[in-house]
Amino acid sequence: MLGKLLKHEFRATGRLMLPALGAVLVLAVLANFSIRFIQVTDSTFLTILFGLVIGAFGIGMIAAAVMTLVLMILRFYRNLLRDEGYLMHTLPVSVHELVWSKLIVSLVWFAVTGLVICLVVILTALIQTGTDLGELFAGFPSWAEIRDFLHEAGLSGGDLWLMGGEMLLAGILSGLVTCLHFYAAMSLGHIFSKDKVLMSILFFVGLSIVFSIFQTGASLTMSAQMENLIEGIDTARQGMRLFQGLFARGLASELIQAVVLYLITTFGLQKKLNLA
Repeated sequence: MLGKLLKHEFRATGRLMLPALGAVLVLAVLANFSIRFIQVTDSTFLTILFGLVIGAFGIGMIAAAVMTLVLMILRFYRNLLRDEGYLMHTLPVSVHELVWSKLIVSLVWFAVTGLVICLVVILTALIQTGTDLGELFAGFPSWAEIRDFLHEAGLSGGDLWLMGGEMLLAGILSGLVTCLHFYAAMSLGHIFSKDKVLMSILFFVGLSIVFSIFQTGASLTMSAQMENLIEGIDTARQGMRLFQGLFARGLASELIQAVVLYLITTFGLQKKLNLA
């Protein structure tokens, strides 16, 4: 059933996200032309017009990112906590499947939106600077050169892949924590029969304070330990091991937050939900 929920969720969100991302791509093309023409035109009207297009491009990227976050919140709220919740909670699916369908779709749109924005920004920068993509890629070191460099530093390709995997996992966990922070706050807020939105906001602020204290404590502990560990670093491998250890602790902190918020969310939906 999770597959069917995902299919329905992608359809519902895609009706808004695909046009929004398409608009960003169109604005990127128009902005590139505007940047070129604004440098050669003497017309005040055209200068203002091209400036507005460039401004719309910047606003469009911000709007797409904000829209992804807002849509993630609204889909959970309307589907599971409003009138639609009466139907959704009678489906032959578990609360876990309902929550994961929202989480997976939200993470995918976060990733797609981020990639589109990064792509248009990078391409715009390359086009406006006149950078030749062929020469740019030709200047990249080959895998053999990277491997030789790592070998000289006492590292291996496995270290590089491990670092990349940790960074990918950090991005996934960060997205999960962001989603679950809102989900948990809304689930707790809807335990009450009145002022549900207000209570959700208060719970969101409360959870933010609690986890901020937790993160601050973890950061201070890591900083104190890092000062002693840095003094003992003699090789690049030791530096990499230190970085991986610190990164792993950061991942553990994110994972703890995600688990706690997930348990709060599912508990609220399973035991205490008040749709009245």
